[in-house]
Amino acid sequence: MMFARDAGMRRLAAEILLTQAATTFAITALCALVWGRIAALSALAGGAIGLLANAAMMLIVLRTHAGATAAVGRLMAGQLVKVVITVGLLLVVVRSYQASWPALLGAYAATLFVYWLVPVLRHRTRRVKD
Repeated sequence: MMFARDAGMRRLAAEILLTQAATTFAITALCALVWGRIAALSALAGGAIGLLANAAMMLIVLRTHAGATAAVGRLMAGQLVKVVITVGLLLVVVRSYQASWPALLGAYAATLFVYWLVPVLRHRTRRVKD
């Protein structure tokens, strides 16, 4: 499997995933300290759902493509896989244990926020340097 030749895109994808992981662990630790074990496990599950879904999407999208049509097709396939993984893992959580839904959804939302925040901050930093 070949991935995007643009090292900058691969680096950005890695930065997003690492920031999502760090955010998940920070929220999990905060929940453990303030609300206890169930909230911490729920936050960890929510962050992991967002992280795994985004990682799967990035693996699909960053594969090399022959042209614009293939790139758009991979983007659509990546988004579909992301939604399927998210819904599937949320169903697993619903069926498996008692979750703290505010913690779970808060951590999941934080991973989505990071997905958009990292590229914006990177662009602003690059523009300031130029």
